[in-house]
Amino acid sequence: MPKPQSKDPAQPKSGAARQLPGAVGLAAPALLVTTGSLLAVTIILSRLASDGGAPMLWFLTLVMGGAGLALMAVALLSGQTRGGWRRLLLYSLVAGAFQALPSAMAYLSVAHVGAGYVSLAFAFPLLVTYVLALAVGMERFDPLRALGVTVALAGGLLLALSKFEGLSGDEEAVGWVLVASAIPFVLACGNLFRTRFWPKGAPPLLLAALMLLLAAALTAPFAALSEGPASVARLWDQRLLLSLSALNILAFALQFVAYFRLQYTAGPVYLSQIGSVAAAVGTPVAVLFLGETLPEGFAVALLLIVGGALLFQVAGRRASRS
Repeated sequence: MPKPQSKDPAQPKSGAARQLPGAVGLAAPALLVTTGSLLAVTIILSRLASDGGAPMLWFLTLVMGGAGLALMAVALLSGQTRGGWRRLLLYSLVAGAFQALPSAMAYLSVAHVGAGYVSLAFAFPLLVTYVLALAVGMERFDPLRALGVTVALAGGLLLALSKFEGLSGDEEAVGWVLVASAIPFVLACGNLFRTRFWPKGAPPLLLAALMLLLAAALTAPFAALSEGPASVARLWDQRLLLSLSALNILAFALQFVAYFRLQYTAGPVYLSQIGSVAAAVGTPVAVLFLGETLPEGFAVALLLIVGGALLFQVAGRRASRS
């Protein structure tokens, strides 16, 4: 099995190998919509768990660990663990850290800034990934793509400033806005790392399982220190939290099956579009069903974000045709 490679015009000379022909044109859009929608579902469920009084780091640990065990069971039954998977542990440990950190940032900040704002924050890894890919030589400069990135980032800055103005005087909430706004940068680094250092011949399902299990192992000590070892019992003592945990484990498992397959077939920049899908799904749900309010200037910011993303896509399709 060849290593994954970005489907974008500039292919790195080292790291992942060339993509399967036609992958982006056929399977990738369906995987993109599936992964982004499931990401939105996990954010909404985390907000419901927070409202229900869940210890959020323990909730995240349980969800990632449960999803990782489920995927590992499938990998074992399907024979994908043959060939010495222990060599994948170092890669999965680093990938797990890149998964655990932004997930913890999202789960801890969602109660303070809302699921709508967290969903919007996930729209920006596409842009940040492209900029970082340029910096490390995994992408070639394209003026139209660069314009799209600039326009969308302007929308993101406008949105963040509007959120800050609405929280004037609430220093704790402002801090959580900063935490949520930093999520795209960590996600972008993770996207590039997983593609650039994807182990040769490693199946996506096994990598997803190992990453989630190690992400849970990395999160558990911080949960014990900050929330106390005994607080984890609330997750199965309360029926609501137990149900939300089970639903989120299912959503996480399905999300990362699609997530790693999408990364394998389409590369880091294309993968980063899942945040835009999550924002399109999660933000309206947060407003309509969770009663959240969006900051002033949201409409203008949204137009800039969508316009920048469209420019980015037009440039990518033009380059693919050429």
